[in-house]
Amino acid sequence: MKKTELKIKVTELPENRISVEIEVPAARCKSSYDEALSRLGRSIQLPGFRPGKVPKPVILQQIGVARIKAAALEKLIDRAWKEALVQESLEPSSEAEMKEELQTLVDRFRPDQNVTFSLQAEVVSKEKQRGIQLGITT
Repeated sequence: MKKTELKIKVTELPENRISVEIEVPAARCKSSYDEALSRLGRSIQLPGFRPGKVPKPVILQQIGVARIKAAALEKLIDRAWKEALVQESLEPSSEAEMKEELQTLVDRFRPDQNVTFSLQAEVVSKEKQRGIQLGITT
């Protein structure tokens, strides 16, 4: 996947939670969609076609665009989240939760356009982080 920059905005929320808004460039969206189409195409078995040789229009007809978009988004969100954690030096203490339903995101996802989504997670409090750091350095 091409390394084009993510736009990341971190907002602190009450109770040691953060909201991370991530904007993924269109190039990454397209790459993720093509990858999902290819991956699902290799797994489909249809009479008259060798495994992995089913044409894209047939794959789209058999699997459906929504399922391909969902598969593309799942990978895209996972990769973007991991990259955002590293880029922003975040240490969540809980699993990230989508701010909106995945289906809503699937409905508005266009592989040739940027996509923006928000995730929320709990983080280690700053006091606890300082205590952990002090414990490590002594």
